[in-house]
Amino acid sequence: MDITTLVLIAAVVVLIGVSKSAFAGALGVFAVPLLMLKLPAAQAIALMLPLLIIGDMLSVRSYWRKWDNQLLLPLIPGAIVGVLIAYLIIDVINAKHLRLIIALICIVFSIKNIFFKKSSLKILSNKIGAGIMSMFSGITSSLVHAGGPPIIIYFTAIGLTPGKFVATAAIFFAMMNVIKLIAALSFGLLTGETILTALAFFPLAFVGNWLGVKINEVLDKVLFLKIMNYLLLVLGFWLLLGK
Repeated sequence: MDITTLVLIAAVVVLIGVSKSAFAGALGVFAVPLLMLKLPAAQAIALMLPLLIIGDMLSVRSYWRKWDNQLLLPLIPGAIVGVLIAYLIIDVINAKHLRLIIALICIVFSIKNIFFKKSSLKILSNKIGAGIMSMFSGITSSLVHAGGPPIIIYFTAIGLTPGKFVATAAIFFAMMNVIKLIAALSFGLLTGETILTALAFFPLAFVGNWLGVKINEVLDKVLFLKIMNYLLLVLGFWLLLGK
């Protein structure tokens, strides 16, 4: 790899660390397109999974047992089903159409929260909503590495505090990415070289994690949820306008 590629991967590793420990993985959607500036699409997507797992490990360590178990448990079955569905339909699904659906959901939800704050989405504030959004997250995470928006929408709808928001998202995505790792290894989608490349950047993941935790510590609930809504709006347009 040339120096530009190495610097780019290093920047993505830091971005993932900050994203997972400060904004529940919201910035992760930008990671694959950034890697694709210097890497082939298949290589960029393959490299993302071990990088995400490294970020997960550090985020879970930083927020150990600060997550909400009652909130987490209903999310796990949906995520497993979503990952399984994704690998069953991976050869027939149109990734561009899936990105469009995610984009429109992000834009509509964020606009509702920014401009129509008094209205609420009661349909999401229950176990059915948790199951639907976690399943959607499993599908989108497996197919286009965009599992963050569905869970962010769900957590924003129920108004979690910053600490529980990020901590519960951290353990949820850690579990889901382990499921994805098992599936990826089973399908032969990961190579030893890809895993070693990810491990080489492990020290920089600590930097991103540390920055993210510090950012999260200074945000109160109102400001945090406001930031998450605007991030969803940006993510929506990014997915809508991206290739």
